[in-house]
Formats: sequence, structure tokens, C-alpha cells
Amino acid sequence: MDFDDKDFKSLEKYLKLNEISKEDICLVGSTTLSLIGIRKHNDIDIVIHSKYASNSLSQHSFIERVNNPWSSLFSDDNLIENSDLYILYNGFKFVIPELIYHKKKWHNRIKDQSDIIELNEYAKMYKNWNWKLIEHELPKPSFLKNIFRKLQNRFSLYLNYLKNYFRYDTSLHSDAFQMIPTSSLLAKQVVDHRFNRYDIIVRYMAIDSFLNYENEGINLYEKMQKNRGGSAHTNPLKVFKELITSFNNNGVDSNYPILVNKDLHIVDGAHRLACALYFNEPFIAIKINNKLDHSPYGISWFKSNNFSTEELDLIQQRKQQILISNQLYFEIVLWPPVSQYFDEIEKFIKEQYTVYSSADYKDIPEFNTYIKALYKIDDIKDWKVDLKIKGMSVYPKDIRVIKIEILEPRFRKKGNGQLISEEVETLKKQIRESYKEKLDNYFHDIIIHIGDNYSHTKQSQNLLK
Repeated sequence: MDFDDKDFKSLEKYLKLNEISKEDICLVGSTTLSLIGIRKHNDIDIVIHSKYASNSLSQHSFIERVNNPWSSLFSDDNLIENSDLYILYNGFKFVIPELIYHKKKWHNRIKDQSDIIELNEYAKMYKNWNWKLIEHELPKPSFLKNIFRKLQNRFSLYLNYLKNYFRYDTSLHSDAFQMIPTSSLLAKQVVDHRFNRYDIIVRYMAIDSFLNYENEGINLYEKMQKNRGGSAHTNPLKVFKELITSFNNNGVDSNYPILVNKDLHIVDGAHRLACALYFNEPFIAIKINNKLDHSPYGISWFKSNNFSTEELDLIQQRKQQILISNQLYFEIVLWPPVSQYFDEIEKFIKEQYTVYSSADYKDIPEFNTYIKALYKIDDIKDWKVDLKIKGMSVYPKDIRVIKIEILEPRFRKKGNGQLISEEVETLKKQIRESYKEKLDNYFHDIIIHIGDNYSHTKQSQNLLK
């Protein structure tokens, strides 16, 4: 809430000066938006009961009596006398946000439009929002306006097609290369919904064994290289050890980019990527060739090349460890209102995705602080977070955190320019739709939270610690 004690004291002083009871006024306009936390008010607009109509009021720098009637639906006296039309806070009456929404929809000025968007979001989350009060009084677009809008959208679509067709070629020259996050390149090694480069995992294990004077990873590497065949080197392990030593001493050499195809599937450079991952190099150079195909090194390749069940399990376990250490997973938080359904929801998730881990946290201290920190990552506005906290306040402070693998997240850009996984959006919607009817006082977002992208995972993974 942005309506503070200073505002209340100024208003009380002003009313006392003009001999007006605070029971006989109602605050309107942006003061309500400030009260519910949507945005700060610029001034204090009030309506005053008609019994003060003849009173001459003193001037004030930011308190103003607005023209009568403020609302086209109700008289000013109605706003003051009808408890369904105001919110009582600290002894003052604030007009309900539904009437703010109605007024702004009719004005629809540029300065109103952002408030309309926020109020629409507020209506989804505030269980007492009363659409029936205003739904038949809102402006309706004319038939011609609807047709014009559709034609305008269609024209914009075709115009973008033409722009893309005739635009200049801004792709990199064939001799050029670019830097991308190392973990992002690993995340792209997925074909047909399956991780396709277990050879990178074996190389990673070989690095670990070489540096720690062990044999396990080395043996797996030599077995893999023997079955692959076609190496340009007489002794691939010797060359690999030299590369490992170079990385360990000097770091990554950007003069030797990894060759990838248009989907960023590795064509040449798996040894270098394994080294970059092992030595925590944040970025790696790549060179793109659109005409090349991917190399098939999924788990089925290892199965068909006589790797034992124990070896396959070992490789898959290390792959999971590497993905987790690079934050290439999504963190799910199941909120207290569905605590009795935790097992049921987790079972549903397991039917679609690999679950890395699941942990329950009971009676979390500073629970509200945790919620605010979690949603701050996604830049959610404070008023929305406050509503979530209020909606969960009657429940025990128990949550379940589930880490899952989504190999093909299908990222898209949100309005704020940040990436969000379409798979995550779908999963959240499925769970909300399945369980919202089972909650007595459900409103949006008090069932499940999932980070939008890997960056969110990186920021949220240690919040509970």
C-alpha cells in the first residue's frame, strides 16, 4: 500500500479545518489504486456529502474536491453511504476499484490504459471483485471497429512477412563465429525430445578421472572411442589429455570455435564443450553451418554398442548431475493451499517429465519474505505478491519444491522481453485448472509457481537456504 500515515494526517487536518466529518467523504481516483498497491497516487481526490454543498472549502496543494457526480453510475452520496461501494480503511472510505475501472474504460486516455491493464489483473486475483456491478455499463466496441481491428492485425501480419522476405541478410559470415553461454549450448543438445549427446557426458567423466588419477571415466571414454571409430588421431586419449591440460592451465581458446548446425547441435567440438563445462567456462565460441546434420549419440547408441546396464546408469546419473550443476532444470513450488494434494500433483508431473528431486519444507520461518524474494525474480508487482500472501495466510507454511527436467522448454519472449517456457506455461495451467475447484477461496497463483527460464532457476535455487 502506498497510502501512508502522512497522507492520512494531511487529510484529517484539512477536514478539521473545513469542519467536515471523515464519515461524510469518500476518496476516489488514484487513491484507491494506491491503497491496493497498484501505483502511487499523485493527489487526493474526494467527494463530499451533499449536506456540505454550500460550504466554501479552503484550497490545498494536493487535496481536491472533485466535480459532482464523480461516477456516472452512482451519486456522490451513494458512494459515501453505501458500504458496498467503498473500502473502509483507517476510518476513511475509498471508492471500490470496480468503479475506478468503469470510469477509466470510458475515458480510455493514454494515462488510463496502463491502469486498466493492472485492474484487469487485479480482478483475476481479488476474489471479491464484482463484475456484475459494472459489466452492463462498460463501453462496447462497435461492429465496424472490430472489423477494422481485425483487418489492421491481418495487414500488420502480412507486412511483417514482406519485411522478413526482403530484409537484408544479417547472418554471420561463414568465417565468423560468436560466443554463447556454455550451459545454453549443452541445453540445445536435444533431438526428438531426448538428450542426444551422452558422448559429452562420457568425455566429462574422463576429464574427472584423468585429473583425479582414476580409471572409471577413462575406461568408458576408451570404450566409446573404440566403438565410434574414424578418429583422426592415432591415440585420441593422449590428444584429449593434452586438451584437458591446456584448459586447466590456460582456459578456453576462443580461436577454436565449436562447429554447430542451425539448431546448435554439435557437429565438431564435443571434447572442447566437455572441457568448458568441467572447468566452468561461462562462454564458448561457436561457428554455425546451416547445412550440417546432427550426430546421433543418444543413450540408444550406447545401448547398441554393448555398454552394460551399470555403465548406462552411471552415465545417465552423471548427465543429471551436470545438468543440475548448470541450472538446466526448472524449479516447481507447490504452495500451502494444495498441501493435501502434493503427492497427487507430483505423480501427475512425473507422468510427463523427469523429476530430479522433491523436498518438503515445513513451517518455513520468514515465509512472506521467501515469497517476496521468489516473485521479485520475475519482477511481479508488489500488489500481486501481497494478494498471494494474503490468500495463503490461513494455511500452514508448508511447501514442496520439485526440480524437473524439461528437455525442450520452447521459450518465447514475454512482453517485458524476458524468456518464458511454453512447456512451463502449459504445465502450470493444467495443474491450476485441475485443482482450483478443490480450494474454497481460490484465486490466481496460490497453487503452483514455476520459474520461467533457467535464469530464474539460478536465482531461486538457494532462497530457502
